[in-house]
Amino acid sequence: MSTVEHDIVQSQEQATEQATEQAEQQRLKMEELVARYFQNKEIAKERNEENKLIFEELEALFEESESEELILPLPNGELAVLSPSFREREVLDKDALADEMAVSKDDLKTPFDFSMFTSQGKLTPAMITKYTQTEREMKLRISKRKATTRRRRSKKTLPTE
Repeated sequence: MSTVEHDIVQSQEQATEQATEQAEQQRLKMEELVARYFQNKEIAKERNEENKLIFEELEALFEESESEELILPLPNGELAVLSPSFREREVLDKDALADEMAVSKDDLKTPFDFSMFTSQGKLTPAMITKYTQTEREMKLRISKRKATTRRRRSKKTLPTE
């Protein structure tokens, strides 16, 4: 083998070796990033669980306080606003309705079932009204608000003549 051929073979071997090293470094980098990714997901999951518990405790304390809105300062200078939001919904007591109609509760599942019983005369709007109750649910809403300084303008009164 000539010197030129020998140099070509050597440079090809070096290139293959460098490519193998780069591939190995890339693989190690990917392993590290994947491990960090799943570690971060686990941390986020733990934080979300902790926040749920904190939120439940805040709801209980807020209900006890009986205040309409609570504004608390945060360490970063912003304000935390705790306010109730009320949700009303109408709920049909299907058990009691089924008892009055003398049918199984399972027979009152779909709108088609209600339609069928109404067309047969077994179900009336008055019965639905009788067994519909309004539920009111309070949910706590937490939001952040930037602390703003409110400048009060003094009202200038014009002299009256």
